[in-house]
Amino acid sequence: MLKSTLTTAIFTIMLAVTTLFSQQTDLNQHAVKFENPSTISIVGENGLVMRTTNNGMDWTEQNTNVTNVLFGASIKDGISLAVGENGVIIRSVDFGNTWDVILPGTVNRLNDVDLYGTNAVVCGDNGTIFYSGNGGQNWSTSSYTTTKRLNDVKFISSNIGFIAGELAEVLKTTDGGMTWVQLNTGFANQNLNAIEAIDENNICVVGDAGTIFMSNDGGNTWFGANGLMYENNINDVVFFNANTGVATGDNGLILRTEDGGYSWQPSEIAPGSETYDFQAVSFYDANIGISVGNEGKELYTVDGGITWTIDAPNLIATFTGSKQRGVSLMQNYPNPFNPSTVINYELPYSANVTVKVYDITGKEVASLFNGFQAEGNHSVQFNASNLSSGVYFYRLNVVNGTNSITKVNKMILTK
Repeated sequence: MLKSTLTTAIFTIMLAVTTLFSQQTDLNQHAVKFENPSTISIVGENGLVMRTTNNGMDWTEQNTNVTNVLFGASIKDGISLAVGENGVIIRSVDFGNTWDVILPGTVNRLNDVDLYGTNAVVCGDNGTIFYSGNGGQNWSTSSYTTTKRLNDVKFISSNIGFIAGELAEVLKTTDGGMTWVQLNTGFANQNLNAIEAIDENNICVVGDAGTIFMSNDGGNTWFGANGLMYENNINDVVFFNANTGVATGDNGLILRTEDGGYSWQPSEIAPGSETYDFQAVSFYDANIGISVGNEGKELYTVDGGITWTIDAPNLIATFTGSKQRGVSLMQNYPNPFNPSTVINYELPYSANVTVKVYDITGKEVASLFNGFQAEGNHSVQFNASNLSSGVYFYRLNVVNGTNSITKVNKMILTK
């Protein structure tokens, strides 16, 4: 009965997602997460967060207050975190009804986030690692130093976690993300896109050009998949147990292993899916999963990843939300600038507006406008003659009734 109910839920989920993106094929999806059988989130371009809390019978597009591309997400115990471009973190503690925008102090793209208990870690470009001990309210910089792009983070307990990145960078923490050590991989030219830790000993990493490596001794030694002959980039991987796992990649590639990663076989995918790049995969249990990718493409499985389909049954699902013409915040011009620049924005409706500037630490350094403005195009000038060279953020907040939208861009002052 449970399996039947969950299967129906997945069918309904996929119908809702397909309906949403049938008219918006330009929206790429970058992460999908099961929290439990009834709570699932998808994040992607234009600040997109879709969430269901009733097994997919109803979907809500949540007002995240950002338009940044979101690349990673984690949802656990009522806390939701998502991360993306320009160093943005968004956080919700009321199941996504409201979101706070957090700027931890970086302009680097954040690629992934994982939350375990009250400990959370984000990783991103140029070796960016932040950790939080209070569920993402406040963030501190990790002591580990690297310039490599870090793509994926996975925790198996509140203290033990792993990160994978470019040039075979694999890191491990035993203190919740405060400090990290580099594991010896021996395949130094491989760019790694994702990591899965079944436990502290059994680890799998996947990456560009068909890269799959496994370790069963905590990362001390590694072995490659037997006879794997794919050139596709592999973007994500999950394991149900020490033996069975699924990996997804570019050009419709989905692989499955039943022997702990020693060998992988291609799954049967829906016709026409071969041209899509699948960026993420998530499973609720050993049977039911979703893979999402570019141009709003989704595949779903109810047999543990053996077969995947895009066909949806004739079920009725509701979607609350719309992608209407929104607030536009343009890049300041000139940029870089010295000492003045102009910030332009467009309002689709009359609203109360604030425009403020922050430094890289999140400290407010200027308030450029605060008041009511009519629908249309507007601009403000920012003079930074009293500030030092560096990276700054400008933040537009637009409030119309109960609707609140926040957009953030970065700019560079060069003296």
